[in-house]
Amino acid sequence: MQKFGYSVLVLILIVTACSRTPEKLEVHFEANISVADSIDQTGDYSGFSFLVYNRLSVNDPIDTLFYGVTDTAGVLSGIIPFEEPGAYPLQISRNRVNLSSMRLLLSDDDTIRFSGEFPDLSSTLDIDSRENRAMEVYERVDNGFNRVNLFIQTGQIAGEEIPVELQKWVDLYWDVYEEKKGTFASKFALESAITLLEKFDRKQMYDKLNQAFDEEYAYALAVTYGKDFVAQVRGFEAAVSYLDSVKALTKEENIHQTFDRAKIKLHLDSAYVEQARSLLSRYERNYEEEDDYSFWYKNIRFELYELPPGSAIPDFSFVTAAGDTISRENMLGQVYVLEFTEMASRLYQQQYDESTVVYQLYGPKGLNYFTVPFDASVNTILAFYEERDRFWPIADPPSFDKEELKDDFNIQYFPTRILVDEEGNLVRKYIGEEFDGIIPGITKTLMNN
Repeated sequence: MQKFGYSVLVLILIVTACSRTPEKLEVHFEANISVADSIDQTGDYSGFSFLVYNRLSVNDPIDTLFYGVTDTAGVLSGIIPFEEPGAYPLQISRNRVNLSSMRLLLSDDDTIRFSGEFPDLSSTLDIDSRENRAMEVYERVDNGFNRVNLFIQTGQIAGEEIPVELQKWVDLYWDVYEEKKGTFASKFALESAITLLEKFDRKQMYDKLNQAFDEEYAYALAVTYGKDFVAQVRGFEAAVSYLDSVKALTKEENIHQTFDRAKIKLHLDSAYVEQARSLLSRYERNYEEEDDYSFWYKNIRFELYELPPGSAIPDFSFVTAAGDTISRENMLGQVYVLEFTEMASRLYQQQYDESTVVYQLYGPKGLNYFTVPFDASVNTILAFYEERDRFWPIADPPSFDKEELKDDFNIQYFPTRILVDEEGNLVRKYIGEEFDGIIPGITKTLMNN
């Protein structure tokens, strides 16, 4: 059987972390292990122990879900109980020696048949289950798309043919989504179809998303892609109504909580600060325990009460690589972007061309742009610009205090960009992929200047 990669497993953990159920779920597990004759000719394959466990973080204790040992024929079977579908660690050992570690996809009422031969388990391993079979189908489609996408990126497919080619892969992903309902592969296929359509046919993306709410993961896509589409096409009020209407389709509290968070963030990003604060107060009453505030809650509260849109940004000062001093005081009267990042950030590297286009479009119209790098090594910064042109000033690392800037501007993710108006007030904070929405903010701010 084809085996899926680590990146997919990480995604599975992220997906399933949003869907918790109190009832016990079960998987039937069967293993059949042998040893190569060149290593052991006794035919006694007993003593291989299989440990399946759960561990929320490296600092948490191990929660054993299943432990079994093979008999002389190398066979064992049993039931693995668990609380939520996901990818769980499996450790195989013999005579107290750890021989192999991997992850098993656990989904309710599935049967996992595990077989392999030691010592070359990697080439003899076969894991057969409903989830693995579905994942194989998804990976065949996904690998095919990745090959075609490489041709597109390298200019080997004519521009007029690209939408037709992309639509073919959307249809293939959608087929996997519909045919493998209830599996992780179906979730991944749905996400692949939606994210691909978001790039070239957002109306179709929105329509397909609205067909998918029998799949719980569609709500996670709606709270991002669906909401952003409605906000762009129909405006703020329509986006709020969209969040409320989709939330009403389910009674799952964890989904309600996600949509309530999105609604608060939408109000904050749209500079409806008082309404956002009121929604946060309601959120506190509904979800938060006084002694156990989440990271999200503490972060959004800081943004709403310490650094909301329209407020004066904190004092700052740095010296650029060209020797110019930049501060809040000497930038009064000018519109600018402060870009906090690590040059080693893959997302920042992917966005650099887009940043360049933004600066080249709006620099001549009065936009100033500054990069404040947080990399531990100056060599990383130098290496970044060895491969790229530099169009705007960059702060010299010795001239600023990284931790002070992190605290004052509440920098939690890289890259984070802050748009500042001519009065030194924060217009909006753009975190990570939110950078895609910076152009309307810049346009409006420059028009008001």
